[in-house]
Amino acid sequence: MSGAVNFCVDAGGSRCRGRIVASGGRVLAEGEQGPCNPATDFTRAVSSLTQLWQACAAAAGRDPATVSAVTLALGGAGLCAPPVRRRLLAAAPRFGRTVVMSDGYAALIGAGGGGPCGLIIVGTGVAGHRLYPDGRSIQRDGWGWIGGDRGSGAWLGQRALRHALKVLDGVLPRDDCSDIVLAALGAASPDASGWLLGMGPERLAALAPLVLAAAERGDATAARMLDRAVAHLAELANTLDLQPTDTLYLAGGLAAVMRPRLARLLEREVAPPGADALAGCHLVAIGAAPPEHLITASAFMDALA
Repeated sequence: MSGAVNFCVDAGGSRCRGRIVASGGRVLAEGEQGPCNPATDFTRAVSSLTQLWQACAAAAGRDPATVSAVTLALGGAGLCAPPVRRRLLAAAPRFGRTVVMSDGYAALIGAGGGGPCGLIIVGTGVAGHRLYPDGRSIQRDGWGWIGGDRGSGAWLGQRALRHALKVLDGVLPRDDCSDIVLAALGAASPDASGWLLGMGPERLAALAPLVLAAAERGDATAARMLDRAVAHLAELANTLDLQPTDTLYLAGGLAAVMRPRLARLLEREVAPPGADALAGCHLVAIGAAPPEHLITASAFMDALA
């Protein structure tokens, strides 16, 4: 099989997804590989991207070595720094054309079909995005679990962990939230200290479902954590400068839980995305959506001064 196609890639720190799409929009093949964040593991990122192309090409009946008619539309984590982006593209398979954007921008375009809108992605981390009518975009938060990601799964897990350890130390009385978190910690280490070794956002986010379950059962501590998480998302939404006619979308692993709560707090509709980040990559590749033109947070603050 030959002809011009777009190889759309949503490259993240835990996995990457690929989709070969014909110019008319017909999906020819899809696939998935491992982590693809060149800023954290360059060698693994190159391997994942290469294997993803080979697998998708084979599924579409294409020769992986024939790439002159292929556009790589890559939405990836860790590609904001130009040196990282150039290094990845130099080491990955060479395609006839390459279009690069952040993974958040690809998701933003997919969510709203390329039109002006806002998007909050809430999962392990949190980031807010807005596309303006003139094609410029902004991102808010997404700073990572140490400095930001307020209201995320990692944020909820960190609060639950701190609460449980205070109970363990005798500072606070036991409750349902502390009991289920301490049970989870004890399953990994009798004194909980072993669970803390190698701490990262994914491990913290694994505690978030426990918080949600405790809140559902009426635990006051967990309910307060959930309410504060939603309040953080509302604060983030308010930084996106959305107009009344702009749709706000909510995506990510915690979106189903957070969407109705956030809609009530904001007193506006919060919609599920119209399509995914791979669809966003395709729209940018065919010119149906603008290339990424990000207004950085520092530039935004300078403009307000």
